[in-house]
Amino acid sequence: MTSGTLTRGRLTEHPVWRRALASDDLTARLVLPAIVSGAVEDRERVEGSGGLSRMSITETVREARTAAAAGIAGLLLFGVSDRKDETAVLASERDHVLTRAIRAVKDAVPDMAVATDVCVCAYTAHGQCVLFSGGSADIGATLERLAEIARVHAEAGADLLIPSGMLDGTVAAIRGALAASHSDLPVAAMAKLESALYRAHRTAVGGVPVSDRAVPLLDPTDRAAAQARVARDVAHGADAVVVKPGIAALDVLATVAATVDRPVISYHTADEHALFIAETDVDGPAAEREMILASRRAGADLVITYGALSGT
Repeated sequence: MTSGTLTRGRLTEHPVWRRALASDDLTARLVLPAIVSGAVEDRERVEGSGGLSRMSITETVREARTAAAAGIAGLLLFGVSDRKDETAVLASERDHVLTRAIRAVKDAVPDMAVATDVCVCAYTAHGQCVLFSGGSADIGATLERLAEIARVHAEAGADLLIPSGMLDGTVAAIRGALAASHSDLPVAAMAKLESALYRAHRTAVGGVPVSDRAVPLLDPTDRAAAQARVARDVAHGADAVVVKPGIAALDVLATVAATVDRPVISYHTADEHALFIAETDVDGPAAEREMILASRRAGADLVITYGALSGT
């Protein structure tokens, strides 16, 4: 591993991400989320999700080709679970639709970066980001499952793993799981704030609604808490930092970007994107582009957004 990797993280040394991070073009800094489902033959618009669709693997590959032609850096893939249980076992199966989608995209568009969501919430019957045993959160079992998911995604060819559940110890557990054969694969830390702007995505991936989170998110009024969490995860081996929601947390993004020596990624949620596709007199794509530029000015090196293809 090079000295640059040691100081700036593996994302800056990754061949695909390095190209994006060196570009002055805004589109080249964007990552497009895509939701893949084995139960969909083509595309399926999800009611109540702000215009999001679930896609088959074939359509996901088509989306990747379109994104690559537009100059977008990569896709962030999410899987829809057709089987939920108490242990999220489907998420770590090697023939799951998400792992097959990773392989299909990398085979079809090798230069398209593929990031993946590493979490259990969409695969559990309770919808929480942690597994339970005997009525209590089982941290050890959850970290073990997350490590298994990470290994499967790495084997399939993922270029960045984003553990989104905000469970303490996740980055360290994933880095340990990758040490033997995928030590150069970047892993991101997540600074996820409490927000009302997560509903649409949870609906689109079929996540079970939850009223009280078993794993707390960050207090949006406490920037110091976000800094402390990010610093801990970087010390555990995180190669980038994701701040979510991207538009509502511009101040947190700027604070993190000014204090961490890792690429910072702004995650514009599906609910934030929905504000720009509503029927109003506002030029939605233009306004959304302004928000992406605002994230870049605040310090984001990359921006995850459902509006990546808007106006390109």
